[in-house]
Amino acid sequence: MTEMLNILTPSTSNIFFMTAVAGIGGFAVGFLIKSAAIARNKKRVISLEDEMLANHSRILDLEKQLAELREEKAKFSNASTVPKVELKVS
Repeated sequence: MTEMLNILTPSTSNIFFMTAVAGIGGFAVGFLIKSAAIARNKKRVISLEDEMLANHSRILDLEKQLAELREEKAKFSNASTVPKVELKVS
């Protein structure tokens, strides 16, 4: 019976031990939660980077098409110039 009372009676070493266990456990739980949040955010960043690369690629394709259309327009406007005929006023 006295052993039972000794276990339940908080001694100084028992209090320090339990505090250390609680601190280490809290640190471990916090570390795991933070690691999970960082991993989730990292996946989100990678997804957004892929989306940005796809958008930039699309913009570059559209710019290329626009440059080609402007080049074709310039060729047609230079090739199909109608000679001007000036009339003399007498």
